[in-house]
Amino acid sequence: MRQVFSNTTPVAIAVDAPDEISSPLTVTGVAGQLQRLSVTLTAFHTYTSDLRMSLVAPDGREVLLVSRRGGSGDDFIETTFDDAAGATIATARPPFTGSFQPEETLTRLNGLDPNGDWTLRVADVADQDGGLLSNWTLALTSAEASPSQFAIQVQFGDGLTSRQQAVFAAAAARWSEIIVGDLPEVVVEGTVVDDVLIEARGVAIDGASGILGQAGPTLLREDSQLPALGIMEFDIGDLAQLEASGGLLNVIVHEMGHVLGIGTLWQVKNLLVGAGSPNPTFIGMNAMREFATLTGAAAPTPVPVANTGGQGTRDGHWREDVFGSELMTGFLNPAVNPLSRLTIASLEDLGYVVNYDAADPYGLPTALELAVMGIGADSLGRWQCAMCGQTTPGCVDASMLSPGRFFGGGLKERSHRSDSSAIAHS
Repeated sequence: MRQVFSNTTPVAIAVDAPDEISSPLTVTGVAGQLQRLSVTLTAFHTYTSDLRMSLVAPDGREVLLVSRRGGSGDDFIETTFDDAAGATIATARPPFTGSFQPEETLTRLNGLDPNGDWTLRVADVADQDGGLLSNWTLALTSAEASPSQFAIQVQFGDGLTSRQQAVFAAAAARWSEIIVGDLPEVVVEGTVVDDVLIEARGVAIDGASGILGQAGPTLLREDSQLPALGIMEFDIGDLAQLEASGGLLNVIVHEMGHVLGIGTLWQVKNLLVGAGSPNPTFIGMNAMREFATLTGAAAPTPVPVANTGGQGTRDGHWREDVFGSELMTGFLNPAVNPLSRLTIASLEDLGYVVNYDAADPYGLPTALELAVMGIGADSLGRWQCAMCGQTTPGCVDASMLSPGRFFGGGLKERSHRSDSSAIAHS
């Protein structure tokens, strides 16, 4: 089971002398041994290379998260330390927004009992500059999580480094926490597929800031119309920028969701109403129930689907000006993009057996929070997904990329022929 614990009490970091602060966090009620761990924090400081940060586990073991990185830059803004991240904190630049591998691996703590008192230590080794530890969060997965019978096999082609391959593998593991029911094996050209096989590779398309890549299902099962095969390709000219931004893990998890059918199979399953209209909605009963819970409605309520963003963004994502930074909106925001019970419910509506305990904490954002995110203004500085249609991957064009909060700007979909006859027989 995935559980999240937070400390939101600010702690000041002195300006006029070296300082060391500690922020405690008590974890209770976690069953089993620690299987996976990530740390997210926000700290304001005017000279980040003065800082050393470490996580201390209940048994006293300490893991160094960051040590004097970023030169004279400012701040850690929703910085996530995750062994599965594509970029390392050592090569990143302030304000370190996104996901990064820590200085020391967090897997050193796997297997311990996570219950007890954790501590985040921040040492400021110089004077003249100070700041504030605003908040920090532990996301824990225990070994007694519901065993999953669902497996995503990732077959790697050329063009991906071992570090990038590890991000694809981590994304597949995340979806296997969410989808737990087995699908029947299918045989495709002599290869046994159980449950989904994704071909992932880096390819030379048109260099940096052109076509980013393509992702989607390529072969559906005849009985359930659920994917058997999929493809995820990224331009090798853009992968380095994705890594450096700290956003690669979020992007890969998001795109893998489209391979599994989110957005790509909604019309195939007759779950989308009003496609192309000002108010498209998703009408799966489970997702409507979760949306009603979020809004406080008394009865299941159709879920707003993206009605802007162009072909490939609209009609295939949750509506961003309702759901904010939720992972499966059409735009991915910097840092935390929670995967909600609503998204998990939509997978159940597609026909998967799911585990709601794997959801991230999530609530609908307020109007002020949407404004702070920059939602409703323009797409510059945020990555826009232009996912594909049924059974054939769609291309996305990064020609509008510009420096910004994530790794670029809005991406537009390039036309791509579709072959809807691709069906797998079990």
